[in-house]
Amino acid sequence: KTLGALLSMKGGVLKPSNIKSWIDKLSMMGYNHLELCTDDTYEIDGEPYFGYLNGRYTKDELKDLDAYAKTKGIELVPCIQTLAHQESLTKIPAYHAITDIDDILLVDEPKTYELIDKMFATMRECYTTDQINIGFDEAHKVGLGKYLDKHGYTDRFELLLRHLNRVDEIAKKYGFKLHM
Repeated sequence: KTLGALLSMKGGVLKPSNIKSWIDKLSMMGYNHLELCTDDTYEIDGEPYFGYLNGRYTKDELKDLDAYAKTKGIELVPCIQTLAHQESLTKIPAYHAITDIDDILLVDEPKTYELIDKMFATMRECYTTDQINIGFDEAHKVGLGKYLDKHGYTDRFELLLRHLNRVDEIAKKYGFKLHM
């Protein structure tokens, strides 16, 4: 049985020592699962703007947190964003080409999936779990920005399903099972 919590790094990051303190407390209360919601606050090779002005975790810090959690009987699960909630990232000009509208990534754009692949590669390198939370919530305007301009109107349920299938393919490549 899983008893878990989610710890969000939205707007900035906690020190790794503070996360370890959370792990200690959760372990004492009988929890065995912690989702670490890092959005864009982790290091990715070749992506210098990930965590820009918000702070970010290095790969070594994430690996250390994963190892520490295991010693306390906690499965540390990455929680990333693969569609919306990219407020910080989509403001950066380097990512405008893969921004649909507001904080939503551009579906069907090859560069979007290149970035998502890098996200999963980093998570695989840093975490030992086979679970990953991909966000996928609050993308109410998906397909209504740059996507609409490029491709015309597309049923948004169809668009979400197509994107989910692409993300699932990438996740499987790295041995992850998705949840949202």
